[in-house]
Amino acid sequence: MFSPDSQKGKSCFMNATASELLTRNFNEIFIELAPLKRAALLAKYYIEDCLWIHPGGRIVGRDGINEAASTIRKHFPEYRYTVTSEIQTMHNVATCRWGSGLPGQPFHYTGTDFLEERDGRVTRLYTFIDQQLILS
Repeated sequence: MFSPDSQKGKSCFMNATASELLTRNFNEIFIELAPLKRAALLAKYYIEDCLWIHPGGRIVGRDGINEAASTIRKHFPEYRYTVTSEIQTMHNVATCRWGSGLPGQPFHYTGTDFLEERDGRVTRLYTFIDQQLILS
């Protein structure tokens, strides 16, 4: 029998898979222009002490990821991400190849992401860039 107390400590997003979270990264979180809206998405889908490792460094925490995403959006506000391969999953990890650029144009840069989830939230995100992106 279901009891509300049996759900104590469990979140409403526990059913999000690593694949769904990776898709949300491309279609919602990392394209959001408004830092406050992005912060709310990060709070919903990422654990507090999440980790993002990418060619530019290592970022711990949602606030740091939000700041880094804001910098990317300032330089490339109209860029969109396109998943270019099937999202593959193994246990609680998802990976895929992607490209980023203006809609309808060749990609400016491409890469591969690996995302690890726990209890329906992102714990770690690893981004590998194929063509080095230089922010100017």
